[in-house]
Amino acid sequence: MYRTSSRTSLLSFAALALVAAATLGATPASVKWPPWLSIESPVNPYDQSTRGAALLVHASFREGLAQLSDLSGSAEGSVNGERRSVALHFDATGRPNVFALRRQWPSEGAWVLRISLRTTTAIVALDRAGEVASVSVPTQLSNGTAVPRAIGAKEIDSALAVAARR
Repeated sequence: MYRTSSRTSLLSFAALALVAAATLGATPASVKWPPWLSIESPVNPYDQSTRGAALLVHASFREGLAQLSDLSGSAEGSVNGERRSVALHFDATGRPNVFALRRQWPSEGAWVLRISLRTTTAIVALDRAGEVASVSVPTQLSNGTAVPRAIGAKEIDSALAVAARR
């Protein structure tokens, strides 16, 4: 019959607990993910805090709440063949992680919105009526997982050229 002392059992249990903690610490659930954002359109016209907004931005962090200071953006447009850029300002809605964007760019011309939540950027193409036509959050593969990637000026120019043909 095999017998262990209580000290050996305690050491074995401690070693097992250490291995289990290390294994659990390496699970995909514990890997931090980058900030993420999504765009909501059309906006609920019956919600007083969002009435008149062109779209809503839903911001997500793995830990903690997003703040207005975490968002930035610009409206990139072409009006009568002239390139324009307008800095965007977002409003709090009273709902955690949800921010309203009201129209701050001219109604004439073709426009694309560049909306960033820290390192994650969405490209929002607008149709001629100023409504959301498409949303893209460009990603790249990193260790088999799609993660947001940096967006260059050429990508914005390309999206604007497509929006201008609508």
